[in-house]
Amino acid sequence: MLRKVVQDGLIARKGSSRGVVTLAIRREDPSRVWERRAPLTPEDVAELKRKRPEVDVLVAPCHRRVFRGEEYVKAGARLTTDFRKADIIMGIKEIPLPELPLPASVFQLTSSHPSLLPSTDGPSPHINPAATHLMFSHTHKGQEYNTPLLSRFVAPTSSSSGVDAVYPRLIDYELLTNERGERTVGFGWFAGAAGVLESLSSLAHSHLSHGIASPFLYTPRPHSSGSFRKCIEQLKEIGRVIKEQGTPEPLGPVIIGVTGSGNVSKGMLDTLAHLPVQHITIEELDALVRNPDVDRRKIYVLHARPNTYFERIDGDPYSREDYYKHPDMYRSVFHDKIYPYLTLLLHGAGWAPGFPRLVTNAQLPSVLAQADALGGLRGRNVGDVSCDIGGALEFLTHSTTLSDPFYTVPNTPVQMMSVDILPTSLPLEASESFSERLMPYLHSLISSTSGKYKGKEYNPEKDGYGKALEEATVASGGKLKERHMWLQKNVDGFYAGLVNPCASTSTSVTSASTPASTPEAQASPSTTSTLSQATEVEAKKGDATPAKKRILMLGSGMVAKPAVDMIAATPGIELVIASNSLEELQTLTRGKEDSMRYRVADVSDPEAYVHLVEESDVVISLLPVAFHPKVGELCVKHGKHLVTASYISPQMKQLDEAAKAANVLLLNEIGLDPGIDHCSAIALLSQIRASPSSEVVSFTSFCGGLPAPDAAEVPLKYKFSWRPAGVLSAALNSARFKINGEMRVIPGESLLKSSFPRVPVSGATFGLEGLANRDSMVYCDTYGLDDGKMRTILRGTLRYPGFAQLMQAFKDLGLLEQSAKVTLNSWTDLLQQAMLVRHKDTALLHDLVPSQDLPVVLDALTWLGLLPSEGTAQRWPSGPHTPALPKDPQTPLDLFAHLLATKLRYNEGERDMVVLSHEIVSRNPSNPSLETVHTSTLISYGSSPSEVTKHLGGTAMARTVGIPVAIAALAVAEGKVASHVKGVVGPMDHSVYTGC
Repeated sequence: MLRKVVQDGLIARKGSSRGVVTLAIRREDPSRVWERRAPLTPEDVAELKRKRPEVDVLVAPCHRRVFRGEEYVKAGARLTTDFRKADIIMGIKEIPLPELPLPASVFQLTSSHPSLLPSTDGPSPHINPAATHLMFSHTHKGQEYNTPLLSRFVAPTSSSSGVDAVYPRLIDYELLTNERGERTVGFGWFAGAAGVLESLSSLAHSHLSHGIASPFLYTPRPHSSGSFRKCIEQLKEIGRVIKEQGTPEPLGPVIIGVTGSGNVSKGMLDTLAHLPVQHITIEELDALVRNPDVDRRKIYVLHARPNTYFERIDGDPYSREDYYKHPDMYRSVFHDKIYPYLTLLLHGAGWAPGFPRLVTNAQLPSVLAQADALGGLRGRNVGDVSCDIGGALEFLTHSTTLSDPFYTVPNTPVQMMSVDILPTSLPLEASESFSERLMPYLHSLISSTSGKYKGKEYNPEKDGYGKALEEATVASGGKLKERHMWLQKNVDGFYAGLVNPCASTSTSVTSASTPASTPEAQASPSTTSTLSQATEVEAKKGDATPAKKRILMLGSGMVAKPAVDMIAATPGIELVIASNSLEELQTLTRGKEDSMRYRVADVSDPEAYVHLVEESDVVISLLPVAFHPKVGELCVKHGKHLVTASYISPQMKQLDEAAKAANVLLLNEIGLDPGIDHCSAIALLSQIRASPSSEVVSFTSFCGGLPAPDAAEVPLKYKFSWRPAGVLSAALNSARFKINGEMRVIPGESLLKSSFPRVPVSGATFGLEGLANRDSMVYCDTYGLDDGKMRTILRGTLRYPGFAQLMQAFKDLGLLEQSAKVTLNSWTDLLQQAMLVRHKDTALLHDLVPSQDLPVVLDALTWLGLLPSEGTAQRWPSGPHTPALPKDPQTPLDLFAHLLATKLRYNEGERDMVVLSHEIVSRNPSNPSLETVHTSTLISYGSSPSEVTKHLGGTAMARTVGIPVAIAALAVAEGKVASHVKGVVGPMDHSVYTGC
């Protein structure tokens, strides 16, 4: 059989070399009862034969398909199950494994597994092993249930390269996109359209069970209606009845909520448009429901956009780009603002692990209580077209079928329609649309296969569709494409498991960690496998080997890479990373698979990673500050130590007694500032105190993250490596410090005016200015300083000269105002609007800015795009274009921050810089006039990174935060921190700042 497989592959390749290209349409998996779609219609087959006579079209007989075999024969195709000469094989869903030839190089590995061998009596027992397959494969996201299918296209790492030619090529429809990255071939619109009809039918049954008959009882179910056109005709008739008679009085206004912004939601809205709909906003919901005279001859539709129900946990405005970069910083208020008012929720928005859920299980009871108080059977009916099991709607427990389309969520009155194959209920229209969209790609694939196009040599460089097909290729010639190389370990694990079932145990974490886009993958039992299973296997290999210490890292952002590199290189340590970003996890772990593993988890939900905490010795939290206390609670509960780089918050401080009682260390403030500044200050103070003839009388410390001097030719001489809103808000903080024996309290209103114009730093070849940083006096206790003897104690932030002066002007002009929201028609509106918010009446810019500062302020405003340029010369090199205007009203500060995030971002090739400087003055108590100045300075430059490597930790900020965190976590794991140091602490103990 092995020889026959290779021979068949050679025969097939010889056939295509003659210029004839054979295209085959296979039969769909017989187990998919309702799957009637086809990738190519008979009409398009006829058109293809007319334009491309060199193409031979084969069609596998199927009596379930929406198009009859005779229609394909009439179009010029041949009915057959012999695909040995097929160059291109098309289907809709995954090809059943027994119908796919086994690659010769792995035949011996699987010969003991008959279920994986090619079929001898199936519909397509003869298939070219080197063909190109097109399908929705559900393999490129690492879905474990489809790893056996992926393995038919990918050789194990251990296989010989000499058999690569007999591997088929896999192209996934889901990866076909245009130049904007938008999917071009799919069934989303039809899922939305069919989902509306199924959901309205489900709604009617739910209402009938409560004794209410509504016009929606007559909603057509698409799979039994013959055509979508007939469905729409019936839906229009229902609309006519509603328009004349209204909806039942007990229901009040019927409000349908729609989520999503892609083709699915468009299909929903287009279908609902055939009813007498009136579109409403969130602000209208409450009054509409409570209005006793509401017009029930309408259906009220609310299209809820993400910016209306997702909000940042720190209060900053929603930004789509920021949401996808930092989903952990967002939470949903859908359960409070929208869901209780809805008669029917049509959910069409996508979701992935790590992103906030629309409604959680914990929120559902309060939703229903609020909905019951409003009346009208609200909150009880959902059509989840996205069908993410346990996903955005956490209470979705399973998908349904067209035979049994809805169910009641256990222990609730909520009825769910969750059919996961909705487009198959409109097989005719869905196939026609799909075929039309696929045809340009098919022409390109045929040309690349034959090497000819319209009688001429095919030039792939001039074929945009060919490039898109290459991007959509998951594997070819037995090798994964570069963007999918991370899947190789899944394939290797699968084949290793066939030879030795125990060998694949260690791959379970990686396999389970990948976000699944299908219900089957998310419901897979493997997703609940634990790390402890792998540990048990390793332990059995030899009791003499000491058990590895396990460090869990929560978060995978900018500072993670240096920490990962250090920990992964440490013998005896196993690192596990949990994050909501699969891309970041794959990048961080590449090349380190032997010493680390990863899990994709919703880091905003402690339940998603609590089992990882239980299985670890030390936890590192690189999550936003607001999440640290909850991580701390879990660590205390399960007896695990914690390391963070953030300041000790009041919430974290409250865990101190519980942590001590549990013998747990919650080590904070171990990054740069706070972190390195503490350790270096305490180390320097310890050296000074070692001499009995020295007492400290002055402590000054400044720290700042800045662009390197060669990257600072911009207004403010500053670039943003973290949230601009945070930098702007910091300019409004009050400060308290002591200088030359005088206690000074600076209100936030005056902070910028009270800057230190010159801060000397040893070794710096550039000038710096400083701003006082909050309350310096609390550090007397931190550092063991005698307040009564200290003439100066000051901690501050470093900036380049001119920062405070220009930022003060921006403040005077109202750009830092947060007291009101404004709406802009253009960026040049912002200045006038901000001035009105701050000064309440018309004010002139020239009256608000000192005359000596005016030239640089005007130039800065022009450079930023807040004033027309009018062709004036610029004192700085031109910068990035202004970003798109936010659509929603925002405060001047938020708008300004949004602008600065684009205009003052780091460009490719630019470096950042970290500067930390301590100056401590000591004196001899017996001779007070004899003083000694002690200094400690750190100046660290980032590498010259590209946009990619910048994320990977090439910046100075990433190193100076990530490396201290790693050192601290290793010290804790290896027992180098004194046993008495427990509870909530910073790095002040001698065993911490020396052990770390």
